[in-house]
Amino acid sequence: MVGYTIFVGAKIVGGYRDAARGDTPLFTDFTPTYAASMIVRELPAEFVYLPRTMVAAGREAARRIYGTLTDQQVGVVGFAPWMYPPTFILLVLPLAYLPYLAAWAGWLGVTALPYLLTVRRILPDRLGLPFALAAPPALFNVMYGQTGFLTAGLIGSGLLLLRRRPVWAGVLIGLASVKPHFGALIPFALLAGGHWRAFGAASASVLALIALSAVALGDDPWFAFIGTSLFHLEGFSVGAFALPAMTTPWAAARLAGMTTEQAWVLQSLVSALMLAVVAWVWWRGRRHAASHGLQAAVLCLATPLALPLAFLYDLALIVPAAAWLWADMRQRGARREEYWLLAGGLAALLGAKELAKVLPVLIAPWILALLLGLALSRCLAALRRNETCAQ
Repeated sequence: MVGYTIFVGAKIVGGYRDAARGDTPLFTDFTPTYAASMIVRELPAEFVYLPRTMVAAGREAARRIYGTLTDQQVGVVGFAPWMYPPTFILLVLPLAYLPYLAAWAGWLGVTALPYLLTVRRILPDRLGLPFALAAPPALFNVMYGQTGFLTAGLIGSGLLLLRRRPVWAGVLIGLASVKPHFGALIPFALLAGGHWRAFGAASASVLALIALSAVALGDDPWFAFIGTSLFHLEGFSVGAFALPAMTTPWAAARLAGMTTEQAWVLQSLVSALMLAVVAWVWWRGRRHAASHGLQAAVLCLATPLALPLAFLYDLALIVPAAAWLWADMRQRGARREEYWLLAGGLAALLGAKELAKVLPVLIAPWILALLLGLALSRCLAALRRNETCAQ
């Protein structure tokens, strides 16, 4: 945690020094988010889906960050497409009313609350908060100013409340639809597990969020979002995504030299396998509340593998999964190798991006697969114990 703080602080200070010297300063993924909030403050929300408007807003955001910049310095701020649905625009509306660093800190602080509370509830002793903040995805999320805390916090909190307060669980899971692809496996898990009330509440929450965005922003942003979807999909075939920072089988296949078509075949097979694994585990564990944490861990670890588009900061979602695993290992005992696998897998994520820049190897999917295997083995062992006790 101390190391992360020093590293991020040094990067920010270095960015301002580079700007003062006339060099290219630091820009992160939060720059286009801040730019989008600036657009919505001045223009109808559908303009965030227009490339020319986003480029101009991104360069204006750069000037707001560092003050006076030359055209050459802001020229590196290229087009960052707005790939989020209009429901996400509701979250970024207030940012443009704050200075950049205050907006960045506020965004991270507010979105971190559900994430930290979730891990704190899973590990209810003094280890919870240090574990949540020291996990490598926390560094990536803070460094890029991204959405990993938000996704992990909403989904993790929903899964944590699922058996005790299913309606509230469904509401939280539905709110996570601001990044809809990360909920791809959740409906199947809820249906397989017989969580009908949570499924209904999640569906109602999604519909209510869509209605709220339509009332607040109009329906034009939705037409713009739908109309640009194919444009975003083309990014896979034209190399628009940074492969070393990704964590998916598709990205691993492309980095290893496979064609786009071969990578899609591999991703489709892995996605189908993840869907089958999650549905089977949740169906088998539907009457075994004692293994719920491990079932949730399986779902959180399978989700990034089932998606073609996920980055290192999105792996904040696996931190609650790791916490559920750790809690189970402490409660029921574990071999030393299991502890090393859990700790080593998380730690290895720190070097995943740099390794991929040197070698055509993306280790993040393999780490996810190993951690998923650990969660599956412990979950199945717990289910067998529960079934034996029931008999």
